[in-house]
Amino acid sequence: MPGSDAISGAAENKLVIYSAAERRYCEGLLAGFSRRHPGITLDFCFGISVALHQRYLAELATGQPSADVLWSSAMDLQMGLVLEGKAIAYASPEARALPAGAIYRDLAYATTLEPLLTLVNRDCFDARVPAGSLAEIAAAIGRDPGSFRGRVASYDIERNGLGFLALLLESRRNTDFRACLRTLARCKPKIFGSNPLLVGEVASGRAALGYHVLGSYALRAVASNPSLAVAASHTPALAVSRVALISSRAPHPRAAKLFIDYLLSRDGQQRLLEAGLFPIRNDVGVAPGGANVSPLRIDQGCGELLDAGQRRELLELWRSTIAGTDASA
Repeated sequence: MPGSDAISGAAENKLVIYSAAERRYCEGLLAGFSRRHPGITLDFCFGISVALHQRYLAELATGQPSADVLWSSAMDLQMGLVLEGKAIAYASPEARALPAGAIYRDLAYATTLEPLLTLVNRDCFDARVPAGSLAEIAAAIGRDPGSFRGRVASYDIERNGLGFLALLLESRRNTDFRACLRTLARCKPKIFGSNPLLVGEVASGRAALGYHVLGSYALRAVASNPSLAVAASHTPALAVSRVALISSRAPHPRAAKLFIDYLLSRDGQQRLLEAGLFPIRNDVGVAPGGANVSPLRIDQGCGELLDAGQRRELLELWRSTIAGTDASA
């Protein structure tokens, strides 16, 4: 890696990573980095995206030591930090291998490309019925609303940043978005704060389907449980990335740069592939669905997703329709 050798001579001996990816799926990546840089001790902190984001902001506000690298699929929250000046620029030599749209001014890097899928339980739902988009799900529910009562698994978008982002993207591509939410509300969906909990509800058969599930979680579940499947769809799947940035207050900025290099390198991306985390480099792997995905690019900063009025309106709409009907409450 041209550039990393020059950095490594002055690298710190510690690195703190805040990650919304579970550690068990990152062990190969972390082990590969440690082999390449054995003098750097890793402090890997996993958390739900919104909680990690709030923790980081609180630490900045109080001047506490905080993360060097933030890595999360809540792309809007990550880009919000970037646009607020909370990231430092680093031109990684590995960036030349990334596809168009994966870099924002050397301040943020998209490291994966992962479709959001609808996971269904075959015992409760015919996987051949289109249910990939919110509009398709609403149409399926509308044909037999009684059978879905309390049997749809959804995110708590106040706790899960990916869930908020996915619903925000749906609202921008669906002209009947409010009607879709009202249809969902009538079946009293159960809401969950994380992918594992949502997937578990579908796997148990308590829910017929769960939507906006990260592809890594959905396909692992399908591979381990013959009762599960990914729903058919006539609509390109929304695809998100795990965005990495280096904090403007990073205690160990040189070590952070080395990690960004490794995360984007062919070897680091191969580690992601082996863990089912869908690398973004085309020379390593391709996201399921191939061309039938609609990726969210970061090269323009995602400013349209950060409009405070639109975000407040979505949250209020969700609270007035979905949150108050939660069948698991």
